[in-house]
Amino acid sequence: MSGQFSDEYAFTLDSLSVALQNSYDNLKEVTLSKEDLDYSRVVVNRLRAFYCAQDSIKKFLDKRVAQAGADFFVEAILFSLKLFNEVERLNLEIASERAIQRKRKAIRPDISIWRGDDLLAAVECKTQLGWRRNGWADHFDDREQKLQEIFPGAKMFLLIMTNCNWSGFGNDPRSGQQLLCLLKDCWPTQISQSFDPTILEHPIERLLEQVKCL
Repeated sequence: MSGQFSDEYAFTLDSLSVALQNSYDNLKEVTLSKEDLDYSRVVVNRLRAFYCAQDSIKKFLDKRVAQAGADFFVEAILFSLKLFNEVERLNLEIASERAIQRKRKAIRPDISIWRGDDLLAAVECKTQLGWRRNGWADHFDDREQKLQEIFPGAKMFLLIMTNCNWSGFGNDPRSGQQLLCLLKDCWPTQISQSFDPTILEHPIERLLEQVKCL
């Protein structure tokens, strides 16, 4: 009897990495052979699917808190950067949580971009800034200063998933360049399956084009 048991959910989880790799290969093929890829659409649709799935699981299991999306957000951006790097033949290395120095307590950016042993850029990804809505600028400046003390030419980016619970970057002249916010006044669960580009504050392509110029 036990040999006939099949856990559909476990099978789905087993298939996730395969689906991710197949998606990468298919998107690369489409982009190389036909037209430019809408990277923002890919990222937003994945965020919508992830958060909607976690919301449904939370309700079904009567969980108090849904699974956090911070790691998934980093994964979605990492996927896009790696794909863009390969399609554009930039010959960069895109890493996540890699220490920028070989020492204890070294900075480990969410995403780092390398050419050989040279760090060209780091991207810090946050789902929202509600918990640090008043101190984000000082934190970013401090992080950038420490990064550039080791790699003087490196660029620092801050990428926020949504501005739905804070006032945004205000009049900071770096907004839209070093400081980026993907979604405008909405949470991923509020997004419909038919992608509407007006929900974007800063398309992810703004980051990708800057990476292309590193």
